[in-house]
Amino acid sequence: MKIQKTRKLIVVLGFAAAAAVASQARASRDLVKFPQRYASDDAHYATVTRGGIREEIFATRAAIEAARKGQPLPSGTVITMEDYRDGKLFRYIVLEKRAGWGAEYPPEQRNGEWEFQAFNADKTVNETENVGRCFSCHKSQSAQDFVFTLDRMTKAN
Repeated sequence: MKIQKTRKLIVVLGFAAAAAVASQARASRDLVKFPQRYASDDAHYATVTRGGIREEIFATRAAIEAARKGQPLPSGTVITMEDYRDGKLFRYIVLEKRAGWGAEYPPEQRNGEWEFQAFNADKTVNETENVGRCFSCHKSQSAQDFVFTLDRMTKAN
């Protein structure tokens, strides 16, 4: 009898923990909004091409200036990537850094104070995109403030 109660408790706690993590992830995904004026206000600093994929990458001017000076990217930095597949706009990926963001993630997932969001070509949130992949991939760039193209920012106009 005790074993069954213990198993039930473990199952209930497991479901509660999973629900809490899912809720946390959903709440954090709501933090990043589409940057409506990025193309006019931010600096285009990189084009990355891989096969039929072309990425046009923009960052806030304060981020570009900080990178040029060898300083950490400031809170408020937004990096917007336009993702083109075979010449057609496929989606946007947006990274945003804010003081205090990311604290709810375990150390093995946390990317400093960055959050990620995927948007469809029509600029609506892509609810099916697994932004956890963004976290795991960018984690490898911790020495560069979790940004793959930080070196290109230092050379931007």
